[in-house]
Amino acid sequence: MFYIYYNEITVRVEIVITSYALMFNVLEGGVSEPIEWSKDNLTDNRSVIILDESNQIVWLWHGSRQGLVARRTALRQADSLKGHGYTVGKSIIGRDLKNIMEIDQRKIGRDPTTDEIYGKLEIVLNRDNKKLENYVVTFEMSGSEPLISKPIEEKPVVKETKPTIKPVEKTSPEPIVKEIPPPATTPTFKPTNEYDIPEEKTKPKPSEEKLPTSEQTMDPALQAKIGFVVAGILDHYDDIWVSKKNDGSYSVEMMDGPICLFKVSEGAKISFSPDSFKGISTTVKLEIQKKFVSLSKLIL
Repeated sequence: MFYIYYNEITVRVEIVITSYALMFNVLEGGVSEPIEWSKDNLTDNRSVIILDESNQIVWLWHGSRQGLVARRTALRQADSLKGHGYTVGKSIIGRDLKNIMEIDQRKIGRDPTTDEIYGKLEIVLNRDNKKLENYVVTFEMSGSEPLISKPIEEKPVVKETKPTIKPVEKTSPEPIVKEIPPPATTPTFKPTNEYDIPEEKTKPKPSEEKLPTSEQTMDPALQAKIGFVVAGILDHYDDIWVSKKNDGSYSVEMMDGPICLFKVSEGAKISFSPDSFKGISTTVKLEIQKKFVSLSKLIL
């Protein structure tokens, strides 16, 4: 809002900027569908994209139960929407937005940067909005401070003055003194016996060398069994991702989603989570199990 003075009449002008926003749920296979604008959509089993024209940001929410493949798929979708926007009727929502801000639900309360980004997203989600057709919402923003024009003050005239130049006094150059290098000295050698062998620092024996903590505690048989699980899965899937979680468990994923999640113990035992191999045929699951058992017999 600002004021214009014209022939002693004050004209009040208010500028209102309308911006739009849209929320998407990322499905398996990389399909994004618009959904109702609600903070309740940010659940642990979803990846949600939010086009926010008011801040020129694409917000990307990763639920705590979303795997690596799902997160990468959602990021590709967010990057595509950032550049091209989403067509609604004859309008394009969120085209050429500036940044993508990712929020990992697992890091909320643990990482200050994530907490700061999530706090800004909450401000956007809690703002007053008006729902339009096709799940689009709009925000109205007006200037918080009125711009009031002031009369221009006459500036005092500054007379130009010529700079005064002081004559430079001539000084005689200082005499150049050449430094005389010190006389060369003949190096002295300490006579030694030709059979003298310089003392070498004794290296610690292999048994005395310290290993990293992870290698000290990890049983070699257990390490081998972790590899046996991966080897059995690779017999049926060409591209997989293996990641180690903070709690020490191992997650194995493929392009279509998670395969299994298992933990290891000092007793060379491997236990799978109840959701492991969910959605995979029983035949493939049994073949992976047989491969694991046959390889485990090699270290018994």
